[in-house]
Amino acid sequence: MRKKKTALMVLGSAAVLLTVVVGGILFFSLSYKDKILPGVRVEWIDVGGLTKEEARKKIELSQQEFLSAPIVVIAGENQLETSRAELGFSMDARKVVDKCYLVGRSGSLIKRLEQFWTAHLHQIELPCQEVKVDYSTAEKALEPLTKNFGDQPQNARLVIDDRDRISIIPGKPGLTADLESSFADLLSFSKPFAATVELQFREQEPEVTTEDIQAMGINGLLATYSTSFDASNINRSHNIALASKALNDSLIKPGEVFSFNGRVGPRTAKRGYREAIVIEANEFVPGLGGGVCQVSTTLYNAVLLAGLEIVERSNHSLAIAYAPLGRDATVSYGYQDLKFRNNMDSYIYIKTHVGRGVLTMKIFGNTQQKKRVQLQTSITSVIQPKLITKKDPNLPEGKTVVENSGAKGYRVTAYRIINGTKYLLSNDYYRPINRVVRVGTKPVPKPKDNDGKDQDQPKPPPTEPPGEGDNGGAGDDNGNNGDNGDNNGDNGNNGNNGNNGNNGEND
Repeated sequence: MRKKKTALMVLGSAAVLLTVVVGGILFFSLSYKDKILPGVRVEWIDVGGLTKEEARKKIELSQQEFLSAPIVVIAGENQLETSRAELGFSMDARKVVDKCYLVGRSGSLIKRLEQFWTAHLHQIELPCQEVKVDYSTAEKALEPLTKNFGDQPQNARLVIDDRDRISIIPGKPGLTADLESSFADLLSFSKPFAATVELQFREQEPEVTTEDIQAMGINGLLATYSTSFDASNINRSHNIALASKALNDSLIKPGEVFSFNGRVGPRTAKRGYREAIVIEANEFVPGLGGGVCQVSTTLYNAVLLAGLEIVERSNHSLAIAYAPLGRDATVSYGYQDLKFRNNMDSYIYIKTHVGRGVLTMKIFGNTQQKKRVQLQTSITSVIQPKLITKKDPNLPEGKTVVENSGAKGYRVTAYRIINGTKYLLSNDYYRPINRVVRVGTKPVPKPKDNDGKDQDQPKPPPTEPPGEGDNGGAGDDNGNNGDNGDNNGDNGNNGNNGNNGNNGEND
């Protein structure tokens, strides 16, 4: 009986003690409702009793000191003074602060009791979060040290000379900085923060080896196409050269879809493009990048002749002069693109050349897969331009001025014959440009005679000898000749359609 009573007393005491302990924990938990429990620290940084925001700021002060401390990097006889921040090191205080706040607040009741007493009687130390390194930033920062330290790895290269002969420049291994090994000591978040590091190097193979180039299977010319342009048009010539340079040395793997816009990029002033004539809203107007469409058109024809698969292509809204109708390819960044797929089993390579008013595109690949290609175009209909007259109050009556000589429109069908099989390429429509003539409506003042009378008043008949009237008839014929002159002028204006074609060239 006494033992039973003693046991009950012990259990009662334990229950009271447990109640007191739990009550105390609840009291402290409520007292530190929005704060980290006392006795919690990150490394040497005491954050107990602080809010999460206060703890974050306190930790970040030490992290900033760590990241900005001077670091001396040595490579041979050269050295560079920098900091962890400049080498791409970074830290995040938020994650460790969240862990600090959860001490005594997560897990089972026993775990919480254990963490509470450990923090209260001793201390709970959490490690600082992992230090991260952006090695690409470190490589750039260390370039003054590494660029002259030993030979850099050299990628194998494909070289094509002016005679279209292909050779391979072999790749070479070189030395590269072993940053992971070099930075091992810098990753430790411990004082002192200042440090000296000797840069370690290791041998590295080139990213592109000689075997990689050989496996591409490029051994000869598949197709070439050239167009001409006016080299004296400086802005347009500049744009052609700039876009062509972006295309040069393009490698396209088997099955890959090549995008002209993706390779050349936006045609903006910031990227060096200038203003020249473009087609916009079915008109020839000045705009950035004029001339780029000649580059896409020249590439399109080379791609056709190489027998590659066309994925996306659009014709111009108006007829242009630098390529046959039905074989042009207009591009507009974000709107119209030229895309084709490499449907061969080997890589293809694009080489461009601009000089003396000639733009040339060459496509190289595996000549064992070369196809016999012919291109055919047929004008199925010609659309005559309409005559639009505009009254002009600033022109005298009877006078006319040709504002736009106009141009014909066309419907064109294009075919490609590959190894004897004929395929439809496109059915294209080119809008006509209306002929616009301004007609004067401004009244012409009536001339006066010497006696001050209007010249249109009745006058005595002429006393010229007979036969002069024949000259008058001749004058009528001359007037008809004048009409012929107008007709010739119209023909001349049709010739101006060629000028419109030149304007189209600027697109």
